[in-house]
Amino acid sequence: MQFKHRRIALIFNPTGGSARSGKIAALVQALCERNLSCEQLTTTAAPGSARDLALAAGSQGGIDLVIACGGDGTVCQVAEGLSLAQAGQKEQGMLMPMAVFPSGTGNLFARAFYALPDPQLFADMICRSEPQSIDMIEIKSAAASASDSEPTSTTQRYIVAGGFGRLSDAIALADPKWKRWFGSLAYAWGMLKASFNPQPVKYRITARQSPTQATLMQMDCTAAALFALNTLPPQMMGLSRGCNASDGFMDLVLLKANTFGRLSRLSYRFMRGRADLSKDYVRIRCGWARIETSRPVIPNIDGDAGAETCCVELRTIPGAARIIVS
Repeated sequence: MQFKHRRIALIFNPTGGSARSGKIAALVQALCERNLSCEQLTTTAAPGSARDLALAAGSQGGIDLVIACGGDGTVCQVAEGLSLAQAGQKEQGMLMPMAVFPSGTGNLFARAFYALPDPQLFADMICRSEPQSIDMIEIKSAAASASDSEPTSTTQRYIVAGGFGRLSDAIALADPKWKRWFGSLAYAWGMLKASFNPQPVKYRITARQSPTQATLMQMDCTAAALFALNTLPPQMMGLSRGCNASDGFMDLVLLKANTFGRLSRLSYRFMRGRADLSKDYVRIRCGWARIETSRPVIPNIDGDAGAETCCVELRTIPGAARIIVS
């Protein structure tokens, strides 16, 4: 990659594991050894902190690259902030590129595109590689109950996966303390507990292959979980074979199993890579979708919980992010 200003912004949580273990310091040293200056931007506990930092970095000029140091939630916010920075410019230039130094709990995006996060190899990759266009999914959700003082709808973008239902809640609502202590096992434990009482939701799905296409596909389905996927790491491709972050489509996956036994059998098929052979598995590949639910659900937006809702609209935004990947 060509560096015009030779300045890089690092966005990270100063209390996170990577900062405490010295990985961020090692990354800064590796970049400085390659004559790149680093501006360290630290997140706070405020919602959307990483997005706001990326928006500021993308708007001020003089920055060549933003590195998101964190998990999928941080990656999502940084990509959204950079896309907002481009939209706010009077003259539409090329979208500022970013890279991902994985240091979160799930790291699904990083597992899909990166090897182990060695600071020296990561710095070499940045200097030798070019950013690739990656799609994002925009989610617009209507609040399940809104007062005059609250917005009736919210719009966000995500880069890996959105989800609905108790199985998805086990990830979005996982205890931060448990995540720090046990990592991804906190997610596995929550999903195991939820599978004993999945409380299926009735979904009404209206979808188009693209947002501008006139032909609609409609379906009613009761499912324990619904996932709207943009990309997956190789180890999870059984959930949706062929899921691609650069094809302009999203994959809607519904898990219709409503008992622990049926969910267990479906999980076995996932591990074998043949979930599509199960009657409890439904997949829809589309570019736009409207999802209505029989009761309020909490959207899981790249691992973070959104506002409770009964109706969401999803659309794929091709090339919404430019990311250096290995």
